[in-house]
Amino acid sequence: MAAADRQRQLLEVALNAFSRRGFKGTTTKEIAASAGVAEAVIFQHFPSKEALYSAVLELHLDASDEPKWIEEIDHCMERNDDEGLFRSFIGRILRSYRCDPLIQRVILFAALEGHEQGLARLQKQFDPIFERLMEYVTRRQREGALIGCDPHAILIGLGGIAHQYGLITQIFRAPKPDASDEAIGEMFTRILLHGVRATLPAKNKNIKKRPAKKTDRKAK
Repeated sequence: MAAADRQRQLLEVALNAFSRRGFKGTTTKEIAASAGVAEAVIFQHFPSKEALYSAVLELHLDASDEPKWIEEIDHCMERNDDEGLFRSFIGRILRSYRCDPLIQRVILFAALEGHEQGLARLQKQFDPIFERLMEYVTRRQREGALIGCDPHAILIGLGGIAHQYGLITQIFRAPKPDASDEAIGEMFTRILLHGVRATLPAKNKNIKKRPAKKTDRKAK
């Protein structure tokens, strides 16, 4: 097998192993056995388990369509399209769980294990984007378009509903609605922007309360 093909094979086998047992629970010996090679072959391509782990993250996080997505959200920000921006943000998370659930499991393990290298790699990629979204939400709050609360809470709410849906349907394998990512993203966006309480019928809004009956003190 060519060196590049072997390296790619090792990365895919390592991804599967790290996604099931985390960094601490996975050994290079186990990865080598799953790949059908001697453990020494791994160290011909990667100097350490840490280097292999980093390469797994780099391969899958850098292979995303992030530049195209950033261009999309930039256009939404320029138009002050809050709904379009939130829908794109939610949709991005939903796609990541559907298209690459194994890397999502690796990320969860990194958080649970407190793996600083893995968490630092994620922060390097996502922190700049998060800061831009924070600036946008803060500006729209000043303009009166969004409610005046902690902008961080708004973004956590947006991302949280999408991550929870991804966890339940892709990681826990619970039944999911028979709907596309786009339809689910549209529904979540509507809920977050407008809430879940149904608007009262117009006729009910105009109903006046009856005045309370006055008590006849003399009759007591």
